[in-house]
Amino acid sequence: MNHAALPGFADAVHDAQGAFRGLLDAMSHPGRIVTLPAPRAMPPGFDAATAALLLALCDADTPVWLDAAATPGAGWLTFQTGAPVAAEPARAAFAVVVASGQMPALDAFDWGSDEVPEASATVIVQVAALAADGGWTLRGPGIATQARLLVAGLSQTWARDRQAMQAAFPRGVDVIFACGERVAALPRTTILEA
Repeated sequence: MNHAALPGFADAVHDAQGAFRGLLDAMSHPGRIVTLPAPRAMPPGFDAATAALLLALCDADTPVWLDAAATPGAGWLTFQTGAPVAAEPARAAFAVVVASGQMPALDAFDWGSDEVPEASATVIVQVAALAADGGWTLRGPGIATQARLLVAGLSQTWARDRQAMQAAFPRGVDVIFACGERVAALPRTTILEA
């Protein structure tokens, strides 16, 4: 089967807008779990939310790095969005990590600069489970007092790497966790307490 030609959204404009609005909701409220519109089909190994985010966010000007588990979706990504595939994580505007337990360290991605922090990468990480209770305590913009987020499937050192990144603010990466059709965001502005 030619995975590149698999269809994207049923209604390309409205579904992409819905996915983008859902992502904005998740980014504005770190720890909130949001359901996105699902594409009609996606490459093997991609969750519906991962595919929806790529369809809504990527274009010919946004290089995307794919981990080894995501590389079978490279043809689909390029066909659907025109996005070029980056050879290294540090050269990507977006990164897709399907094998979350083997994710590169966060400093492998582009953190932007003090002058242009918004030029940093956004990392989409597929995980085994998301829950709004247990797990980490989150504080910062978009959170009244605190939020909770449980993310299953990351390496044991991931939270420590993320906490170390906080010292580099405003540089850093924004992370979007995808699980099935749901996403939760961890912007660089969010303080993560293990």
